[in-house]
Amino acid sequence: MEQYLTTDELSKRIKMSPGSIRNLVWKKQLREGEHFVRPTGRKMLFVWSSIESWLFQGKDFSDTEKHSRINI
Repeated sequence: MEQYLTTDELSKRIKMSPGSIRNLVWKKQLREGEHFVRPTGRKMLFVWSSIESWLFQGKDFSDTEKHSRINI
């Protein structure tokens, strides 16, 4: 079952400020329909599996020099 998170819930989970998350949406690094949905005009719900994939995009777990987009 898919998990949908509010901006505040996502912020706490990935330790990134809500403003930074909104900036990623504004810069289109997080895309509607892929990383989040809008059930109403302003409300955003983030798709956890897509966010998790985005966080670790390009991550090679065998290479300790590479880092994910955030430190978990």
